[in-house]
Amino acid sequence: MEEFNKFSDAISNKHEAWMGFQILFWTGIRVGELLALKVEDIDLEARLIRIDESYTRLKSKDIISSPKTENSIRTIVIHEELTEEL
Repeated sequence: MEEFNKFSDAISNKHEAWMGFQILFWTGIRVGELLALKVEDIDLEARLIRIDESYTRLKSKDIISSPKTENSIRTIVIHEELTEEL
């Protein structure tokens, strides 16, 4: 937690990076999954994030695709503090 807090404080003036870091840390999703998230994937009332796509950059092209395995498609419950930040 000490390292988390140090890094979080260091990027606190860069809101988008800070928010991305919070989501990654508290949910455990992969960076490609974070980059593929859309607003409609987040249900703040139910406190859920739906993961069903992943971002990849291949040969200078951005690609949004289904995850590699069926188990990667999932819904993650997010805690109240992260919900408030979102």
